[in-house]
Amino acid sequence: MIIQKKVKELNGALNIQITENHKFDRNDISKYLCMLETNKDQGILLTDSFESDYWCIVDFTGMRRYLKFDIDLYPELKVALKCFLLILIDTKFSINHIQAIHTNVKQAIVVSGGFKKTNVDAYEEYAMTKTMNSRYRFNDFTSRFLSFIEHTYRDLYDLKIKNMDSKNRDLPNYEVIIDFHYFMMEFENRATTLQKSKYFHIILWWKITGIIPMRPKEFCLLEWDCCYEEDGYYFLKVPRSKQEAKSYSEISVTNVIRINKNIYDTIQEYKQTVPPELIGNYLFSFKIQSRFFQADSITKREDMYHPDTLYWHLMSFYKEIIGWNNTDFYRFVKRNEKGEIIKIFRNYITPADTRHFSMCNMMLQGVNPLTIAKMAGHTRLGTQRNYWGHLEYFVESYVYIISTKARIHRLEKSLGEGIFGVKDKINESRIYKPEDFPLRKEVKNGYCKYGAFDNCTGECRFCDDFFYYPKNHDEGLKWLLSGSDHLEQQLETELKSLLNLYNVFGKCKMYETAALFVNHLPTSNFSSS
Repeated sequence: MIIQKKVKELNGALNIQITENHKFDRNDISKYLCMLETNKDQGILLTDSFESDYWCIVDFTGMRRYLKFDIDLYPELKVALKCFLLILIDTKFSINHIQAIHTNVKQAIVVSGGFKKTNVDAYEEYAMTKTMNSRYRFNDFTSRFLSFIEHTYRDLYDLKIKNMDSKNRDLPNYEVIIDFHYFMMEFENRATTLQKSKYFHIILWWKITGIIPMRPKEFCLLEWDCCYEEDGYYFLKVPRSKQEAKSYSEISVTNVIRINKNIYDTIQEYKQTVPPELIGNYLFSFKIQSRFFQADSITKREDMYHPDTLYWHLMSFYKEIIGWNNTDFYRFVKRNEKGEIIKIFRNYITPADTRHFSMCNMMLQGVNPLTIAKMAGHTRLGTQRNYWGHLEYFVESYVYIISTKARIHRLEKSLGEGIFGVKDKINESRIYKPEDFPLRKEVKNGYCKYGAFDNCTGECRFCDDFFYYPKNHDEGLKWLLSGSDHLEQQLETELKSLLNLYNVFGKCKMYETAALFVNHLPTSNFSSS
């Protein structure tokens, strides 16, 4: 069963209301025939009849998409698919979205032989040949359709889909990201003039797309005048079309994003390194980079910069600057007791990864989904669900690093001083004495350096003004370490709680601004949050 939601406009205001539950019954398709006639009258659907194998859907701009129902081997499913699509059409989903569902569900029907019990593995094998995003869409649309028709083997296919979702995390470990971030900070500050000029675009890629969820293509197509200052604020023009929502289920896409002064200044610094004769319409181009890199075998426009080239230049950065050999690039997998792959790791970062990093970073900071969607260029909030699977992965990796005290010095530089500074507190007590702080006031296991109790946070262990000087070294060290462990547990709890909220958000499918479909959920899904 699925629920149909419609949007009606009343006196200039949007009134969202649930209109009808849909449970497919082959013996009674009269309401779907009414939908067909209504949308034909409105010019949204062009077809001779319900039985026709060729339908055409038209949006309010006049754009058309064609639907072909060439699955005569599965007549029951053919009728069900038409009814399913009629709900989408009647709910005013975008024609591209409807066409995508039509194509994917047809593929699922064919590869599974009509969703036979014996073809679940064949379905999985086909799905795993798709890219991660395409596989997610394929599985999501299939699951919705099986819910609509309440197929006998729906649970079996849903279980297989759930298992596939755990195999799509082809991202580097969080520790790899921290290491790379630390290295990029060092490189930007200490590189030679030649090194910086050669790999300035890598610096900008990491700095910009690590904050703004841009696609590699969007980064490569930034215009020469892509950033500007206005009233003391700084903005970046992203090379994507500014789109107003074409249906009530879509979000308007913006192409101007506010940035900080550091990014603005870095872009201006990069421009100063480009000879005037090489300046063109784009911030990056093959002409600019050809000063340092040889041409590849594929002919590309000289005035543009291709995402594939960005990838190979990043790999060159790993080799030339970080000092890697070809054998240093590797992947490894984590398997369960049955030998099934549950995670895939790699130790290097690709241009497409930073979009995931920035999306996950904003989610874990609690940025509202609408803001994230606008920054990412998503016309639907539901698209963010592609990234939710990575949240748990980053939480696990992040907490693992904290709990093992790995790279303490680097973490402090990247994530803020004074959080994991147990070692620093101990070192400080060896260098200084209480008499070095004349305004000191005694507290548990040490002193407040300046006696600033008026603004005291109440937890000395993580205060920069705390001077660790215990009377009993063993008890003091135990107290200091227990506080760090407590903070780590608290961080883990908060991160996982936020992840749980996003998961509940996904289960409820509260990701469309208007028209959408949702599966029925038991009450326990909400109470568990």
